[in-house]
Amino acid sequence: MDLYSKWIIGLLFGICAAASTANYQPLSETCDGLPKLPVGTAPGTCLGLMVGAESGAAFIKPRKALEIPDGNRILVTDMGGWGANRGILWLLEFEDSGYRDLRKASRLATGLNLPHDIKHGPGGYFYLGEADRIVRFRLVGDQITAQETVIEGLPFAPGKHLHPLTSFVFLPDNDLLVNAGSKTDDCGLTGGRTECDEIDSTGLRRYHYLSEEQRWDSNSELYASGLRNSVALLVHPSGTILQGENSTDLKDAEEPYEEINIIREGGFYGWPYCLNRKLDTGFVPDGCSQPGYTEPYSLMPPHVAPLDMIYYSGDRLPIPKGSLLMSWHGYRVVGHRLVSYPTTAEGLPILDKNPVFNRDPIPPARDFTRHTFSPQGGSAEDAQHREIVSHWNPTQGLRPEGAPVGLLQLKDGSLLIVDDKNKALLRLSTGESYREEQRQEYQAADIDGIRFEGEARRLLLEHCSGCHTELNGNPGELLNRQNGWLREEDGRTLLEHKLTAPSGFMPPTGKLAESEIGTILQAL
Repeated sequence: MDLYSKWIIGLLFGICAAASTANYQPLSETCDGLPKLPVGTAPGTCLGLMVGAESGAAFIKPRKALEIPDGNRILVTDMGGWGANRGILWLLEFEDSGYRDLRKASRLATGLNLPHDIKHGPGGYFYLGEADRIVRFRLVGDQITAQETVIEGLPFAPGKHLHPLTSFVFLPDNDLLVNAGSKTDDCGLTGGRTECDEIDSTGLRRYHYLSEEQRWDSNSELYASGLRNSVALLVHPSGTILQGENSTDLKDAEEPYEEINIIREGGFYGWPYCLNRKLDTGFVPDGCSQPGYTEPYSLMPPHVAPLDMIYYSGDRLPIPKGSLLMSWHGYRVVGHRLVSYPTTAEGLPILDKNPVFNRDPIPPARDFTRHTFSPQGGSAEDAQHREIVSHWNPTQGLRPEGAPVGLLQLKDGSLLIVDDKNKALLRLSTGESYREEQRQEYQAADIDGIRFEGEARRLLLEHCSGCHTELNGNPGELLNRQNGWLREEDGRTLLEHKLTAPSGFMPPTGKLAESEIGTILQAL
């Protein structure tokens, strides 16, 4: 079914996004012509609200953006939530080249299957990744034309796939390297299994380009394995392939560390038998001695959840050209940041013997704290990042927690950041950075909309508090109707979506039993 047909079906069945809530409350100041947000950024930069709820684009879960070469237009993929065939492809048209005034937001296609990645590619086409396929198309005005499927049969298992999103890159010879994310968190090994049956299918698939026919071979080969989820994927002009690994979701807030991997053909990168550099998980004997095992090039702080990477080539921002920019989407105390790395001529982050990272305060504490890298298994050198967007932690009455996904360098050298949790497009540009001049007194958030007691409380604490530490000290930060788990989307609370979603469900170690889910939802 082509994108236009899906758009028609979407209209027939009344698929439309409810009015989104941007959650951001801009300041009275501006950031390079946009409403300025109270988010901490590097000196000489500020963060502006480019598109939010009041702008007319009713985003549900936007992920990646792509600038159209002609005119002032941007394409945005929107998953539409974690249910299959609810995704949207948006076309945003602006009055000016600085993207300060949204003129029109149109749904080019609806009913898409968890759309995520979108890129320019061979033949001048736009390429769009859905969970089960990659399509390409041209755009004439505001109409999709010449649409065709170029890769199909991607390993999507509805209801049984934790990491189904399609990310892809074009190699120098136009071969396609495509993410095949794991169906599970740790392949079920914590449940007593001793061997992972996903090893031969999870990782990065290569599809050879048939230049004479201008298409890709329908058969693929597993280019690299032992990679849990490769949505952060990038090719440097020198040919270096980098991957940002979302490691296993242990409840331990200190472990494991995330990874930056140099991808080479035939490499095995550890998942789920080996974490960090040489941290044997114990599932199999000598898990870090599997054939072809390749250590990470560098570790990153634990649980930062890298979701996108680009090389900065502009001169508008005070960021050195060639720097690697990375979005950290993670909701724990080291996530929700935009960071940069200085790089070598091959695009590799420069290693340091004593890297450090910052943690957000956990209420009632109010201070950010600095920590040295101390991964289990040890490390001699790891890359030192610089925080470009940093103070993005949730602060009551000031700002929501940031959730950066897609990164896009705009033609003027500023940076577009897609925030999926807050349903917004943000723009990092030059200006006076925001600084919190006055500390706010700590005030616990009210629990609003759930009876947080008895068996429901026990289940949430047992299965969720290892990652969501707020449930222990300040549960109202999550359990509220305004911007927490109890706000409604499509007639259901976000908590219900998280517990019952066919993909991207929580907890990542496996869905709770129906009786346990029922107990929690009955407390709403």
